[in-house]
Amino acid sequence: MRPLFAVLLPLILTAGCATTSDADFVADAEGLFVRLLRIRTAPSHTTRFEALMERCVTAAARGDLEFPGAWLCYREPPGRYWVVTFAETRDGFGLPPSLSGFLAGLGALATPDERREMSSLLDGLDHTTEWEVLMRQRKSWSTVPGIDTALHPKARLMQRSVRPGHEDAFTEALTARTAFLTEHDYPLPIEGFVTLEGDPTQAFQLVFPRDWVSFHGSESFSAFVKALPPAAQEDYAARKKALMETMSRAEFHDASIVAELSFQP
Repeated sequence: MRPLFAVLLPLILTAGCATTSDADFVADAEGLFVRLLRIRTAPSHTTRFEALMERCVTAAARGDLEFPGAWLCYREPPGRYWVVTFAETRDGFGLPPSLSGFLAGLGALATPDERREMSSLLDGLDHTTEWEVLMRQRKSWSTVPGIDTALHPKARLMQRSVRPGHEDAFTEALTARTAFLTEHDYPLPIEGFVTLEGDPTQAFQLVFPRDWVSFHGSESFSAFVKALPPAAQEDYAARKKALMETMSRAEFHDASIVAELSFQP
């Protein structure tokens, strides 16, 4: 049997990306492109997944290789991981999409022994890719252009589903809520994204806490708003209500950066 990487790599390098039809509200996104994989492993396989990601870091960091890619790995208990890669253009990613593509791209940089080990770890990994989303940052949904993960190692992902036909109203309402947080100096950085590949009705924002105790206490949205003057509280309530009326659902997911499983050259 041919090694997994030998089978996958030629297919990955020649395959195009399947794209869903973009919703109207993606038109003026102007920031970095971000690909997010959310992977669920069996509880007994988290150690195997982390060992696999450690081998990826070793391959990418080898000093005699010029590798253009970078990624962040977040751990979302129990048993979920985010693998996040970045590009300045839609087709500018240093690694192919999908977990298999990501690993095969790095396998091409590894030694033969490392490739065999990575292939063995992947073949025995009980996992499911729950999300594979390509997004682009939108300035009007962000309070900062980027973050320092050393200062903000936590991430809450806010996933919002837009009601059909409400794209323009959603865009306006989320822009207004984000502007309120900027104008009143909300202390934690926020980045917002539109979906380019995946479900186009999904929009994402991430807020980056320093620690969970503060985030659920003094730096929570509710505590922040309650400390403002009454007129500002009423303004925020109106903006939040306008946003809620354009949404069919919201989900929240919390994760922490895992520095040893991430690669930032």
